[in-house]
Amino acid sequence: GTGVVSGVAAGTVNIIYTLPTTCAAVTPMTVNPTPAAITGVSVVCTGQTTTLTDGSAGGAWSSSNTSLATVVAGTGVVTGVATGNVTITYTLNPGSCIATFAMTVNQTPPAISGSSNLCIGVPTPLSDGIGGGTWTSSNIALATIVAGTGVATGVAVGNPVITYTLPAGCFATLLTTVNNQPAAITGTATVCVGLTTTLSDGSAGGTWSSSNTGLATVVAGTGVVTGVATGTPNIIYTLPGGCTSIQQVTVNPQPAAVTGTA
Repeated sequence: GTGVVSGVAAGTVNIIYTLPTTCAAVTPMTVNPTPAAITGVSVVCTGQTTTLTDGSAGGAWSSSNTSLATVVAGTGVVTGVATGNVTITYTLNPGSCIATFAMTVNQTPPAISGSSNLCIGVPTPLSDGIGGGTWTSSNIALATIVAGTGVATGVAVGNPVITYTLPAGCFATLLTTVNNQPAAITGTATVCVGLTTTLSDGSAGGTWSSSNTGLATVVAGTGVVTGVATGTPNIIYTLPGGCTSIQQVTVNPQPAAVTGTA
């Protein structure tokens, strides 16, 4: 009664329109195969890829909006470009029969900023340029991180991965290195102008430095501090991994020379 034709199986068929007088008009039609349903993950993050598949060979992939997601025509590899909803289509040739797949593109957070070198027992703030995410550590035996703030603290030497994940599931990662923290600095922390004091640290292999060489200098390899001018500079002992111990030193004035008959 309507002339609406539905394909059932691939092949060639005649569609016939017959009047009550039994006179008829005939048109041949070709029924082409419809590709199988597309399979794969329906969510992709911007800048990342996912692969879709179709069980029917010989087709080509396309995207309804390449400003949101692109797809490699011959492979089904989808790359997220910008947040939004997009339809990925698989078209068989000949016949141009299609299968479609709705996808959502979610935002990938920016790269994590902050030092990738962590020190045992020392809180180190990390940050990401987009809010609303959660921080996690791949191994809390090596480093912990506060989920809501991104403050990481080294626990043991190793290479944990810090991850920042947005509610939609897209994430950014940072490979970190947890280094040993040097021991506390020992020795007399006062020195007179022009005189020396020797500081030491129980951790070998480090280098000494002064926060203000106008107040006190220190020999990098020995820890011998020389007072230069009155003040309270910090003397720093740094291990190769960048972890430090700090000791504030007080530089006192040297009295003037004694005068009188000797």
